[in-house]
Amino acid sequence: MNYIKENFRFLLAALANLLALVASIWWLIESNFSKQGNIEIEPIVSTITLTATLLGLNFVNNKLSKPLLKIKLSISFAESPIYGRMQGMNVAVENHSIFKTFISQFQIELPQKEQVTVLLYEGFTSQLLPKVVLEPGQSFSFNVVKQNLSGAVNSINEFGRLVVKTDIGHKFYVPAEEVRKHIGYLLES
Repeated sequence: MNYIKENFRFLLAALANLLALVASIWWLIESNFSKQGNIEIEPIVSTITLTATLLGLNFVNNKLSKPLLKIKLSISFAESPIYGRMQGMNVAVENHSIFKTFISQFQIELPQKEQVTVLLYEGFTSQLLPKVVLEPGQSFSFNVVKQNLSGAVNSINEFGRLVVKTDIGHKFYVPAEEVRKHIGYLLES
């Protein structure tokens, strides 16, 4: 049921195309095989076109296709001349799709407060995270440090899932247990 809700426009377009294809095949049979006489080209072209459209419908509009992103968390370290040794949680996002993906936001859910903490800065460099565009096969990573999370919660158990959002509204999650485990290492340092 969730698949139908998320892909309603695609399913509607596929159903309309399928109905048109059935009508076109019926027209092709009716005009070329039921009667003796000249072959009519229009139903043949129509059937071929509708078949090609149905087969390629999933790739006509990238906004209808959900990208395939893989998100990995790991512990990272850096040596800063100003701050000394720094520990962070590395967030790596890999694009396993066949099309370009635009990432709009990284956030950590705070379910008890019904809020989110938006991750805006690279932890080690303090630079603002760029607008991320991932080509097929590319990856992007950044680090989260204690300062990125300061004031967000009082207890590690208040952290929820890590969320990666695309420009068109698709969301990808890292489970809360894994996020808490990595943030726990981070806060202990």
